[in-house]
This record gives sequence, structure tokens and C-alpha cells, in this order.
Amino acid sequence: MSHLFRVTARDHSAVILMTELACRHGDTGYASLQDIAEDMHISSGYLEEIAADLKKAKLITGKQGPRGGYRLAKKPADIRLDDILTALDGPMEIVDCQKKGTACPVASKCQSKNIWKSVQKNVQEVLRNTRLVDVM
Repeated sequence: MSHLFRVTARDHSAVILMTELACRHGDTGYASLQDIAEDMHISSGYLEEIAADLKKAKLITGKQGPRGGYRLAKKPADIRLDDILTALDGPMEIVDCQKKGTACPVASKCQSKNIWKSVQKNVQEVLRNTRLVDVM
């Protein structure tokens, strides 16, 4: 099977983590990554790495200590899948020539640039229009 347009395990795990935190959003406490890792059969160390990027992007907050853990920094309706994936990987680029500010040496001759631009636009639109609350 081809890996073209394949979502990475890291991206998938981030969406799983965020969905689990969203399901606990009404709670006043913090969710343990260890508990989520056990429930979802994902390494807690791996989730810690992902959580660091999500925290840096201000999508989640963390607290240390016996009642510590993580929780969403915003309502599930205010977090888009695009926010989550961009926090981990930066802006999406289907092909290198779609990067902003990138000059393509064959742009005037390239017959495929418009199809890749359309694919990227459509994928981004789905990710921007899908909120965490929709995934729950």
C-alpha cells in the first residue's frame, strides 16, 4: 500500500490524545497521560513528546504533581484539526513547491502544479472545518 497522503502515527496519536482530553473537558481536573496511554495502547513517553508540542502551541495546559496531568486550553469547539497537526508538523505542504516563498525552477512548464495546489487546498479545508468537538 502506498504512503502517499498517509497520516503519521504521531499525528494520529495527537488527535487521539486531544479527543481523549476533549471527552474529559467538562471535568475540573487534569487527565493523566499514563491513564490515556494505557486506555489507548500508546506509549506514555510518546504522548509526553506530543503533549509538549501541543502545550507549546497553547492547545493544552499541564500541571505537575499528584493531581496533575493535562487538559485542553480551549473548548473542543474552538480547536480545529488543522491547529493540532500544525502544532506538530508546521503548515501542510503536499509538495515542496507549495511552500510559501518557494520559487519553483520549472513553474512555467509544470503541468501538475495546479492539481497539487487543489489537493492541498481541499485537504486543508477539511482540516480547518473539522473541530475537535466533531471528532468526539
